[in-house]
Amino acid sequence: MTKIQRQLEQARADLAAATAALTASDEQQAEAVKSSKTYSQWRLSHEAAALEAERLALLVERLEADLQQEQTDAAVAARAARRVELEQQSKALASRIAEEGAQAAAVLLALAEQAKLNAEAVELFNRELGDDDAPLLSGDHIARYRAPAPRQNLAEDVIDLWVFESSGELVNDQDAVIETADGRGKIPGGMVNRHPTFVVRRRFKQVRYLEPGDRQHLEPLSAALRLPRFDGPTMLFDRGRAVKPAERRELLELVPADDAPAESVESVAA
Repeated sequence: MTKIQRQLEQARADLAAATAALTASDEQQAEAVKSSKTYSQWRLSHEAAALEAERLALLVERLEADLQQEQTDAAVAARAARRVELEQQSKALASRIAEEGAQAAAVLLALAEQAKLNAEAVELFNRELGDDDAPLLSGDHIARYRAPAPRQNLAEDVIDLWVFESSGELVNDQDAVIETADGRGKIPGGMVNRHPTFVVRRRFKQVRYLEPGDRQHLEPLSAALRLPRFDGPTMLFDRGRAVKPAERRELLELVPADDAPAESVESVAA
């Protein structure tokens, strides 16, 4: 708690006490008017209580304004300190982006180029192999390719289910079947078809499993790589090709000279 906050808290407490004293004095007026002496004494004490309450109210108002200004100044100072901190942080990060980013880009570009050359050499070599020779794999393929995950069984259960006697197809609503004998049952007829449908119980093996993963195409590193320039807003490398910065064009502009006569300006415009 700051000094102003402590002063304001005390002033508010004093104002509450002074207001209570003034209210008590107001209640004593009816008794004080019974004599000139007591009324004179009441009047003096009432005026003093009113003046004190007014003074304290003004003091509270001033301290509240001072506290608000103090809080505003503290917020401005905190924002200024945060600005300095962020400026220093941004400058340090900018240096790292320019230096470390350029170094990382150089490494990635070299890897992409080597991966491309290696893939081309491996492809040429594989073309010379016979049918019984195992083909070579490129470094990019070895590093990044992942075979799709196989199906994985999690649990197996043996269950009995109702199937239609005529077709052997599974009954969708198993609860609709009324069992009539061991392993046999029927589905009551409805409004259209009043004849029951006969069903039998068959045993199934229920397997809960994770489906096999999808096969994913491996895009070559040099074709997938995109790198920004770390010293400017444009791209450095974009999907297999190095990007050169756009060259500035040389243009020609006609600007009227300040000391040229008006007719010459008109002739140029024409």
